[in-house]
Amino acid sequence: MKEHISVCIPTFHRNKMLERLLRKLELQEKYGVFDVSVVVVDNDVTGPARETVAGLSKELDIEISYDIEPVQTIPAARNHALGLAQGNYIATIDDDEFPPSHWLITMYRAIHTFDVDGSLGPVHPFFEHKPPSWLLKGRFCERPVHRTGTLLHWSQTRTGNALLKKDVFDKHNLRFDLRFKTGGSDQEFFQQAMQRGYKFVAVAEAPVYEIVSPERQTKNYYLKRALVNGFNSHRYSIGRMRRLSRVFVPIKTIAAFLFNVLLLPFCVFVGSHAVMKYTEKAAHHLSRLFAMMGIELVKKRSF
Repeated sequence: MKEHISVCIPTFHRNKMLERLLRKLELQEKYGVFDVSVVVVDNDVTGPARETVAGLSKELDIEISYDIEPVQTIPAARNHALGLAQGNYIATIDDDEFPPSHWLITMYRAIHTFDVDGSLGPVHPFFEHKPPSWLLKGRFCERPVHRTGTLLHWSQTRTGNALLKKDVFDKHNLRFDLRFKTGGSDQEFFQQAMQRGYKFVAVAEAPVYEIVSPERQTKNYYLKRALVNGFNSHRYSIGRMRRLSRVFVPIKTIAAFLFNVLLLPFCVFVGSHAVMKYTEKAAHHLSRLFAMMGIELVKKRSF
């Protein structure tokens, strides 16, 4: 019997990007090894992606399922998609990304080559228009790329480009933690999976490309992202802190915040990318400090 890969896509008000992604998924090279179907979960109760998906379902030669998740959080949408997936493999990709035609076959072969439970590829930025120089110089859109075959630590994982055996989810009923509303549920999931013995490798030859839209090329966007990530970083780590860590972590966070703030005047002589880099770091640590007091500076992720 053929293998079956279900590609799970949570979406939120990105119809044009979603259309590009679905068209790219139709072009996946399968070589008769597996079938591919798609699950789209709209994270808006009004269903703004319904017409887009319905039209493409008739046009494209690929099975597409569509449903709505009314709880507007990332993990809720991911879990809903998992519940609809029919494949014995689950691929995850974001609605603002798109893959090359060899994406799934390369990820699939890596799982069998390295005898692991899943593979994760890199996410590269894609600019449709020339971005500002500070964005490129500061490398704000770049993520680490790990050599193919590298056994990943949970801190190196994310769901923007992954292919996993469905057993990883089903055998121990693992799902994305609903408490991580604005981010962090992917690393929490992978940590839980690794604690149960599952292994995942990097596949550098299977990238996907993230569209960096104009609204993501502003300084305000990266400052807001830093505030969200700072809160989630603290929330994620608090349950794993030992007694002494609960004392020293606030001190280290205050020191890191002050260090980055003090560097800002000197960054002016380096360039706006350096100013932005250390402002972003300061915002991250400031958000962690507020999180320690139970205050979430950005309560809803709209980006």
